[in-house]
Amino acid sequence: MKKYIFALFCLLFLIVATYIYFRQDDDKARNVLPKEVTAVAVLKPAELFLDLGLPVEKMSKLPLNFEGIMESVDLTKPIYVFATEKGLTGVVVNVKDADKLLQAVTVFSYTTEEQQGFHWIVNNNSIGCIDEDKMLLLGPVASAEQDALRPEMLKLMNQERQDVLVLDRAEEQRGVILVSSSLTNLPTQYTKAMPADTDLSKAFLNMALRIDEKAIRLTTKVEGIDKLDMPMSPIEGNLIHMEPKEPFAWIAFNTKGEDLLPNLRQEPRLRSALLALNMCVDADMMIKAIDGDVSIALPKADMNNPDFILTAMLSNTEFLKNAEDWDVNRRSNTDFSITQNGFSVYFGVREQKLYIASSEGLANKACQETEAEDFQEESKGKYLTASLDTDELLEQMFSTPSLMSVMFTMPQIREVADAFERVTITADSPQSFELSIETDEPVKDIISKISYLLTGDKI
Repeated sequence: MKKYIFALFCLLFLIVATYIYFRQDDDKARNVLPKEVTAVAVLKPAELFLDLGLPVEKMSKLPLNFEGIMESVDLTKPIYVFATEKGLTGVVVNVKDADKLLQAVTVFSYTTEEQQGFHWIVNNNSIGCIDEDKMLLLGPVASAEQDALRPEMLKLMNQERQDVLVLDRAEEQRGVILVSSSLTNLPTQYTKAMPADTDLSKAFLNMALRIDEKAIRLTTKVEGIDKLDMPMSPIEGNLIHMEPKEPFAWIAFNTKGEDLLPNLRQEPRLRSALLALNMCVDADMMIKAIDGDVSIALPKADMNNPDFILTAMLSNTEFLKNAEDWDVNRRSNTDFSITQNGFSVYFGVREQKLYIASSEGLANKACQETEAEDFQEESKGKYLTASLDTDELLEQMFSTPSLMSVMFTMPQIREVADAFERVTITADSPQSFELSIETDEPVKDIISKISYLLTGDKI
């Protein structure tokens, strides 16, 4: 009996291994990727269309058809976009009908020729190589440099599958679009927070886009770096029950003012603002006293008269000792305001909490408790949470006279807009964050409505 079970297990393993091998081998575009790729994006059209409720056979009816290109490439297999350390950038796709593809690309000013058993397509800034089951397109490439790339392109079109580290990292993620890039590809302004001894060639930025039932999510994570130089700690949740109730926009994080202040001074405009504030109050001491959760809220979506309130936990209130010397309006022993050029700011301390508000009404409600929203409750333990009520934002946008007339003639646009509920950004660690577009109804239903608007045909 044991021998029978073992033999059956071996047979199943062989079947699965064979299936995986031939399925991978069927993806001819994958074989073209150079080994020295430092950045790659993988688009999975079939999964994307399935998650969006878009039948592949109906895609030709959408304005995205690109004159037959989508009918000639194999959308059941991945599309690869890559960059190499030599500066080579390109796209590789699996081809379903090479003859139709050659006809389709002519609308993009490509000239075609046949050479060494391959079809070549060329225009002023790109060059492509096509055979019966795959296409490699490189660009931007100046006309004078295109011929020099042909031997390299032929090598890639004929090579066996290579081990590509960034592709392995990309495919470890879940989603319909997967991205992985060595940090050597990023501009220096995006790597300033990395430790000085970081080997950027061994650190990677990974991204994935996925479609859930009622959300579209983009996740980003930096790998290969244990710690980033960022003055942030997990949110404790001390301010989630503070006014205003049901804010239009809300940001929360946890920090120490002593660590935050040097970072603020690195920004020229903020540095100038701090210098001006220190002429009136002890702004530096106030910021250094921050220790714990910080929240910034916009109560409503009023772009003409935007209001805000900042609340922060304090480790001490030593800065209040010099309040008598401040050049401000004193509302009480712990409440103040500054008015300059017709603009007023209200600030003060309540129960070991600092508040800064744009209006007297918000200042009077500062630090008062109220019922927390779900996204506020879920912020506990995160390094950052930001939320925007898209429903309220669109409501204000559609109240403008120009858009009201559009809504009157095309109410379907309003139906699509009303389906979006909230945009949130959350960071589980300093190395990762997620952007989510949340909806009131299934994403597939929204796409169906958009399809009807574009083509008059519901999916």
